[in-house]
Amino acid sequence: MNDQWQCLLSAGLGSGFTGTWVESGDAEAVATLLGADLASRQDCGLATAMTHYRPMAFTERVWTGPHADGWTHALTISGPPPVTTGLTEAGLRFLQIRTMDDYVHDLLYGDGVTTAWAPQRWYGEIITEPGSMIEPYLHEAARPKMPEAVHSGSGITEPEDHNRACLDIYLFLTGRMSGRFIDRAWLDEKRALYTIPPPSMR
Repeated sequence: MNDQWQCLLSAGLGSGFTGTWVESGDAEAVATLLGADLASRQDCGLATAMTHYRPMAFTERVWTGPHADGWTHALTISGPPPVTTGLTEAGLRFLQIRTMDDYVHDLLYGDGVTTAWAPQRWYGEIITEPGSMIEPYLHEAARPKMPEAVHSGSGITEPEDHNRACLDIYLFLTGRMSGRFIDRAWLDEKRALYTIPPPSMR
């Protein structure tokens, strides 16, 4: 399996990345549920979409299209992560990974009824509720070998690469659930770039 994070870094996403994997083969419907203005659609490759790359900018844009059979992916190009309420209301399952610089947020996921978080606890240890939709795949994820703990005074701090270890597991989960991992071919595909207007303008 390719190093998915290195693929994303090579595309210039190191300052921040929000990816939303949605179990639906209708990419336009997913864009609508995420609040996209369908009239703003621009079909393009990732390189063109990345000319608008501004993590946490005011203008919200997503690059959305088919990911795998029965799955759509929405990559946030600028602005905050898309609101997933519409996905849950439509009964769709999804997973959302969010990073900001070197920090990796907990995985957000929805089973079509409720949403929940899969938080990080200690170097590649991910917590989920028993019976959750990601639990079977989490058992498949090989937890990385614990490096020698870093002692600081009387306590122990997280190893420096803790966030990266958790990100790799999150990307593994999304790849296994959706049936496709991110690779060079994924980066080279064309998808639709949309603007998501502020809630007051929808």
